[in-house]
Amino acid sequence: MRIVFFGDSLTAGTYGVNYVDKIAAALPGHEIINAGVNGDTILNLRQRVESGVIARQPDGVLILVGINDATAYSEPGARPYFRLGKHVPRGIVTIEDFHTNLQALLVQLSAAGIHRVWLALPPVEYRPALVKAVRQFNAQAVIVCQERDVPVLDLFAALVPDDIPERPAMGIGHFRKIAETKLNSSPYDHLRDAGGYTYTFDGIHLTEGGATQFADLILTFLREQGIT
Repeated sequence: MRIVFFGDSLTAGTYGVNYVDKIAAALPGHEIINAGVNGDTILNLRQRVESGVIARQPDGVLILVGINDATAYSEPGARPYFRLGKHVPRGIVTIEDFHTNLQALLVQLSAAGIHRVWLALPPVEYRPALVKAVRQFNAQAVIVCQERDVPVLDLFAALVPDDIPERPAMGIGHFRKIAETKLNSSPYDHLRDAGGYTYTFDGIHLTEGGATQFADLILTFLREQGIT
């Protein structure tokens, strides 16, 4: 099978460790395509679904989206990044926007003849306000997927710790810091420990252990869906 992994920086694997590479190594009989793009919201996924997914004629698609949407919604200081860098109107994605555009994305995939579609609910562990927002967006994703009979994998429930400490609000500086981490090739486990995180090094992006957990959970889910 040709399977496209469609999402944001968690899928792209540019920052931190790439979980899609681990899945590809575990499924050598399948063609795994990474269609993740840093910073993408559901609005961005809709804009590029034709070239990023449909044009590749996949047999299946796994969607992982929502963290950036929730960040734009709940972190006003991050909105200039989404407005200028990702061309999101006003830099904000409302819960209604997310619902409507995810629904439309799934309809578009179905209309293109792509009927094996799965969705994973993203986890986050940066600060309570963002965790709450991601939980809200995930709840909308579940509603849409139930309407469309799309199987859902809850990575949020599996990975997010119970106690999330308060941390500074996100702003442009947060995105610069992430980019600098990539450029400096910093040791992710050291950053994880210094920041008090569990599976990430910055509250969002994956350490080696986090990427392994991601891959294992997704592989188990895909095997339950008949992908072996």
